[in-house]
Amino acid sequence: MSLVRNLTMFALVTITLTAAAQSPVSGRPKQPTSETTAQLIGVLSEIKQLEELSGSAVSADRWQILWLHQHISEQVMAASLQVDATIAQIDNEIARSNEVRGYLADRRDRTVSRDNLLSALIGGAVGATSSGLQFSSNLTKPAAGVGIGAGTLSVGFALAGIHAQAGKSGQFDFPSNMLAQFFDRPILQNSQYPPIIWTFLNEESAYGPRGVTRKQDLLQTWVQVKRIDSLESKEKIDHLTSQPSEQLQLSIDDFEDRAAMLQDVRARISYLKRDLGAFLVSLPPVATVP
Repeated sequence: MSLVRNLTMFALVTITLTAAAQSPVSGRPKQPTSETTAQLIGVLSEIKQLEELSGSAVSADRWQILWLHQHISEQVMAASLQVDATIAQIDNEIARSNEVRGYLADRRDRTVSRDNLLSALIGGAVGATSSGLQFSSNLTKPAAGVGIGAGTLSVGFALAGIHAQAGKSGQFDFPSNMLAQFFDRPILQNSQYPPIIWTFLNEESAYGPRGVTRKQDLLQTWVQVKRIDSLESKEKIDHLTSQPSEQLQLSIDDFEDRAAMLQDVRARISYLKRDLGAFLVSLPPVATVP
């Protein structure tokens, strides 16, 4: 019996320790609070009034509750529309970056394919000529010369194909640079983030690393995946945040990195709509008021 009792106690202790290990860290919210979202969109005082009046049975308070609901809903809608507008600007810049990158990549691929084909055709044709000349003992030296020429031409076209792998560069003439604000670069008028969204990006995420804002997390990720070598990579960052007036020549890799980084920003901003939806659902329902 004592053995069974000991085994039972051991199992209970193990379960308790496992549950404690899987529980969230004390003081760390599992999800954004309504108060955080209310403060972000500027309705914290209205939320406090609504919480105070939600249990009231006075008829006059009911109209005040309805007005508070309407005002808060309008602020949520305004913030949601700002998110949509910002994402639309980002999507347009991504689309233009991908369009120019695709054009440059197609030109590069055609050049590389042509050089490789010429290398094979000319090398094969001239090599066959060299082999044919070797059937005559009097043409040994010309055959050797033709063979050397064939090898030289093949190597030349192969090197040209390797050199063309980098592709041509091009200007980004679309008036948008939504990454500029992340790197404190000059910002176009239509590329500045609304205060609500920029505040959201500079806040710590409840789902991310502690003590790291969403903006800092993005910057660290870009360095880790080598979109940029470091935050001091001036030339690369200039290309990623360029505007048409600067007339910078961007490579295929620059356009690809620019689009990928904008996709990351878009994904982070989209989380704000999730928080706005959860906040709206958490409001005390008007139907409970007599």
